[in-house]
Amino acid sequence: MSQRLRILWVASELEPRWSGGIGRLIAGHTRALAARGHDVHLAGRARGGEPGALEGVTLHAWPDRSAKVLQLGPLVALQRELRADVVHFFSSLPHGALIVPFLALRPLLGRPKVVITAQTGTRADYPKLLGRVAVRRADAFHAASIWSGERAIAAGADPSRVHVVWNGIPSIPEVDDGARRPIVLGIGRLVRSKGFDTLIDAFDQAVRERPEARAAWRLSVVGEGSQADALRAQAAGCASADRIDFPGFVFGDEKHRVLAEAGIGAVPSRADMIPGAMLELQSYGLPIVACDIGAIAEGADSGAAARLVPGEDAPAMAKALGELMDDPALRAELTAGSRRVSRERLFSALAPQLEELYLATGR
Repeated sequence: MSQRLRILWVASELEPRWSGGIGRLIAGHTRALAARGHDVHLAGRARGGEPGALEGVTLHAWPDRSAKVLQLGPLVALQRELRADVVHFFSSLPHGALIVPFLALRPLLGRPKVVITAQTGTRADYPKLLGRVAVRRADAFHAASIWSGERAIAAGADPSRVHVVWNGIPSIPEVDDGARRPIVLGIGRLVRSKGFDTLIDAFDQAVRERPEARAAWRLSVVGEGSQADALRAQAAGCASADRIDFPGFVFGDEKHRVLAEAGIGAVPSRADMIPGAMLELQSYGLPIVACDIGAIAEGADSGAAARLVPGEDAPAMAKALGELMDDPALRAELTAGSRRVSRERLFSALAPQLEELYLATGR
């Protein structure tokens, strides 16, 4: 570390378990920065209970106010107290209603450097005007992929201020590959953008075409969301209905067990950047079938760390799943690719890149 920084991260909300996709990223990045000796603070709305503690990170919870502009007061007061060197807004989309007025007030707040991260996939066209203004006026845009950076530039970001630092993982779990079971695992929010309907159709087709697989392989769709009932109804109408289960939301030791037992991972997103679920599946060394949308090809290392298929193409996904079911050598090859990519995505390896971004950022 060349210089100790006081860094204030601003999140949409502070989570009790830091188990959501964006929550895991916030927890991982901020802890890694703190571990390198920076004075790291994290602020946001406290929703769903007391925020979970993060080692080395000071949390600042403010009232749960739905309108972003109403959070300006607590943010300004906090920055007046901290005089942070860097204020980093990290969310699914840039909250322009909060960021733009903060930028206007910056001369009164110690002139911190302002960095924006947008973990956007389904709304990568930046539909809100103030969000686009924020992207254009911030000192830097932290892109979690080349694809994300290109979307920000299309929305008006200065290309020289766009920096790619990948999304990460906290560790690479120890897994006994010999204990794998014939389970295809899809994990994430059960919403339309995640494409689990495509996965159900693809699995059903793959096992119908393989009588031996029909007796061995199962599909487990893990998570909760607005499409849960519809997906269960869809699965009930499949020929392989008895081979499909929905365990619901899992975390902690149960989540580790689910990931460690699976034999194939599936990422059937129809609109996404790089799902956090894909990073998790890779960290467990799973061979993966993934839809080639957003930045997923980057996470898949152009196919070396996951088998890529077109989005919303159940027959293509069925073919890829079937090939993996049939070929242990191919599964082993993709497992090696997953583990190689994961070593590059450890938060501890990414923290120096964020440091470089902060120190290079000028106004």
